[in-house]
Amino acid sequence: MKYKSLELHKPDIYELEGLEVGVTSNCNFKCNYCCAYQRNDGRSINGQEIIRILEDIPTLKRVRLSGGEVTLKYRDCLEVVSYCSSRGISTQLNTNASLLNAERVQQLHDAGLSNIHISFNFTSAEKFAAYYNLHPSIYDKITENIRLCVDTGIDTVLETLLFAETQHNMKAISERVYDLGVRIHEIQNSIVMDHTGWNAISAREELKRAVHELIAMKQEDTVLYFTCMDRFAEALGFQELPNVHFSHCVDGKKQLHLHGNGDILICELCHPVIIGNIYQGASLREIYANQPAPLADFLEKLPCPALDALFPQGI
Repeated sequence: MKYKSLELHKPDIYELEGLEVGVTSNCNFKCNYCCAYQRNDGRSINGQEIIRILEDIPTLKRVRLSGGEVTLKYRDCLEVVSYCSSRGISTQLNTNASLLNAERVQQLHDAGLSNIHISFNFTSAEKFAAYYNLHPSIYDKITENIRLCVDTGIDTVLETLLFAETQHNMKAISERVYDLGVRIHEIQNSIVMDHTGWNAISAREELKRAVHELIAMKQEDTVLYFTCMDRFAEALGFQELPNVHFSHCVDGKKQLHLHGNGDILICELCHPVIIGNIYQGASLREIYANQPAPLADFLEKLPCPALDALFPQGI
């Protein structure tokens, strides 16, 4: 299943085809832009419980495993990946890659992992260490693990957050991504997140400049995905080209988020509104048919904090 295949077509029929599972809320990093719901609340969900939940959703095409740092629950992830692979469900692991090693990468490949999604915002160990307040050796470990993923044959996606810290360094980041052997680069537009207090977003002209620069310098064998830009892409002169995609948002429409405590969210990143809890009677299988009031309101209004931040008066 092609990376972001759900997002390559604008959803017009709402049904649950993608589920992101917050396997654990714990993390070994403390990223200030993290949008994890109920971060570090100690809640997690084991592999067998995830599988039990997935067995009740016949429409599923993709499962994303995230955190916190998802590889803190590595064995549970491996179990879920194996199950999904047996059902033909695409799987994605969202990780900072610091806790991987050659054995784990090979096991994930053998279990049928569709792709591994790794945050990548800096081009040197020094810049990485300064921003995250971590030892520079962790950056070296991460880049080593990125190369391992590529060499093992897992489809590897590096995601760069486009925000105040990275907006003037996107060209160098893109070049570093390519040097690491990665051919799928996702650029996530940072958004204002009132629930976390995060607002270090790129201004409209800076975002426009960075995106056009990345497209102009794109290598022929690289695929670019620009996320949280689809609602205003045309207004900024962005257009899809071969291997250049402005992914449609499917959160709340075809994808929901499940936290370790059973809470079901419309979208962990930009609309972390609870629409039910699987341990309190909510059914993921029937959630679109039952239309909880917050979900119905979301689907009617389709709010977009990325659009609101850049075009507060509208387009």
